[in-house]
Amino acid sequence: MPCPALPAFTLACLAALLPAGAAADCTVVFGQGRQVAADDSAGARQWDGVNLSFNSRVAQALGERGEAVVPLVAPVAAIEVGATVRAMLARARAEGCSRVVETTLFADAEADMLVARLREYPLEDDGSGTLRIGAPRLTVERQFDLSPATLKRVRPAQLGARMAAELVEQRAAAAK
Repeated sequence: MPCPALPAFTLACLAALLPAGAAADCTVVFGQGRQVAADDSAGARQWDGVNLSFNSRVAQALGERGEAVVPLVAPVAAIEVGATVRAMLARARAEGCSRVVETTLFADAEADMLVARLREYPLEDDGSGTLRIGAPRLTVERQFDLSPATLKRVRPAQLGARMAAELVEQRAAAAK
């Protein structure tokens, strides 16, 4: 399937490019940029890159621990939440995934904070063969003062690796 360049690139297009094949169990590592004005293409590209870097490193860190992962990142331009969620759930069903780790790195202008968050949700069959996202089980979050200096200092890939390690620690503690 030929895909257009960003920002027209969609999650469905991304999902179609990834190899299919059900794993015994896996985690969808899903992220998306947000809160960028529709006419701010430079801002959208910046947040798409930041979220891709953050998401990719979280997925890599979980994979290095032996977990089967399916990384998916929707661009800022994918504003139809329902379609994005349906595409992610379809991919999760095709891969046999039982959970999703949502990755997000965003500016909360109201709170004057830069927020980095991982949140793990179970994927549950609703009884009719349709997957649904359950209540969040685990959350790892960091907040930073929102400033140009912070934006330059935060390294999304390094932050993603550290936060993924914390998520794994939380899983272990919850399993006890």
